[in-house]
Amino acid sequence: MLNSPKVLNGLLSQIQEQTLQSPMDLKLMLRLARLYMKNSSYFDAERVYKKCVKAFPDNAEVVVEYAICLIKDSKYEDAEIELERALSIKPGMVQAFLASASLYEKTGNSNKQISFMLLAANAAPDNYEIRLTLAEQLRKYGDFSGAIDQYNQILAINPNQETACFSKGLILMRQEKLNEANQCFLRIINNNPSAFDAHFNLASCYYRQQKYAAAINHFRIASRNKDLTNRSLFLMAQCFSKRNDIDQAIVSMEKLVDSEKENVGYRKALAEFYEKAEEFDMAAEVYYDLTLLAPNKSEFWLKLAFSQIKTKDFDKAEKTLNKVFKVQPGHLEGHRVLADLYAAKGLYKEAIEEYQRILMLNENNSEVYISLAKIYREINRDNEEMDSLNKAICHGKENAQILLRLGELERKHNIPTSIDRFKRIKTIQPDSDYAKEADYYIKHSEIAA
Repeated sequence: MLNSPKVLNGLLSQIQEQTLQSPMDLKLMLRLARLYMKNSSYFDAERVYKKCVKAFPDNAEVVVEYAICLIKDSKYEDAEIELERALSIKPGMVQAFLASASLYEKTGNSNKQISFMLLAANAAPDNYEIRLTLAEQLRKYGDFSGAIDQYNQILAINPNQETACFSKGLILMRQEKLNEANQCFLRIINNNPSAFDAHFNLASCYYRQQKYAAAINHFRIASRNKDLTNRSLFLMAQCFSKRNDIDQAIVSMEKLVDSEKENVGYRKALAEFYEKAEEFDMAAEVYYDLTLLAPNKSEFWLKLAFSQIKTKDFDKAEKTLNKVFKVQPGHLEGHRVLADLYAAKGLYKEAIEEYQRILMLNENNSEVYISLAKIYREINRDNEEMDSLNKAICHGKENAQILLRLGELERKHNIPTSIDRFKRIKTIQPDSDYAKEADYYIKHSEIAA
């Protein structure tokens, strides 16, 4: 009976001594070799395994263990020879197939690695872990259809095997097969309601499908897991925003900011929600904090200035812009915000000149055309307003609000294309209030005709 020394070396010495007394005891020799392996003493392990193989040449299990030792010692050619010998002794041996797969993974031969993994999986159909490992390797190498086939074989035998179901769902998400992915995660949740990762991924699928109410429910559950809390709250806030429930979006994001006060991304999202809620005083506070956290990001200085303009803190906005121009005198977006400042102060001539200077450098800036159109509307210059709106549309800023205003102007000046503007609104936003107004104009145009 072996004693239980407290250190590996003590046990090693003890077995070495007993091996000398019983040199042909296979169990004892294998135990010694395995201890050498555990101690990373591959030279000594190989020496013992060689004795075992020589004494018991028809023992395939011993040959495979020897091959595994050689693989660990990076003696791949010798290992390949030993594995071929093991399979000649015992064809269809699962351990030999797995060791061969490990060998070819080490040598970078992925085709042979997968082939031997497949042989092992087919040779041991009841051992789902082998097929699961095969599926994971296929996924690693980008063979997603092959991986799904292996997951399906596992699930056909064990429908509730969570790892296979989860991994299959991840692949389906990657392939944008979201309905199928949903079914995978729902199956897991039905069997294990506390599977927080499954809740998170199901919510992510719903989010991508614009099913925001359903996504919120599952993000809320996922947030109970501390490793998923922040990501869940962040995406839940985005869902609330998409549903125009800005108050809830702000509440969720404020929790995140409180948990990570120096997280720039969280503060930026919170500021954007305040802007969407038109709480520009709150947005200005957050953007000010962001200028302290990331002073070199001009984006935050400009957003701060924009918020200050909205709250009519014109002097503060001007000082904020001056800080940007000291570092980057020709900052285009900075000059656009400066033009916005002029417009807000009623300095329309200066604003128009500033916008036009920007367009000389970038004539594709649709936002500038929209800003110009607003000024021309204020000073009743219809032709310039129509021209600006047309250019905004040409440069990719087509929306129902712009089309309605342009249609009204064209109708006012008896330009026949106005009817096309109204019809276009009903195509792109059929359920909006703009569409109702457009329908009114269409009906009256038909009556007049």
